[in-house]
Amino acid sequence: MQDNPPDGFLRIDFDRDRPETTFNGHIGTLYARRGPKGTRDEFVLGFRVHQHMCNPAGGLHGGMMMTVADLVGTMGGGTLVGLRKFLPTVSMTFDFVAPARVGDWVEGRAEVVRQTRSLLFTNIYLTVGEEKFLRASQIAKIPSGEGLTFGKAKLDRSAAGVPRQD
Repeated sequence: MQDNPPDGFLRIDFDRDRPETTFNGHIGTLYARRGPKGTRDEFVLGFRVHQHMCNPAGGLHGGMMMTVADLVGTMGGGTLVGLRKFLPTVSMTFDFVAPARVGDWVEGRAEVVRQTRSLLFTNIYLTVGEEKFLRASQIAKIPSGEGLTFGKAKLDRSAAGVPRQD
């Protein structure tokens, strides 16, 4: 099955410039779209559900949903508040509302609830079309100083015919 992401979505290259594949490189191909600043679409993460991502009942595995929600919270929430740092997760809760199935295109969006000097509070929603199937709440640590950046995770513009901008 082809992913066929909607227009504007570019593959996230988590392992660029790394000698080994990290965890995010093993879960499947993820895409991101950047929209207008200050909107709920400023950062949208998406992926196509494949069989290897599902549980025995045929629904998207809860572990995959939680992993994606964690990425949406830290990458998307960080983008919304202008942080390009790696934000370690301190706490997360999840509400599994409905299943996603093989072939579904899943999108994740973050909504920043509050930011303090050292913490970012975010709500995350995973949807298929307009239907929300997962709601998560996340608290992430904002590292002091420079901290690690997630600059290694780049949108792969070459796959979409867009030249790289390093």
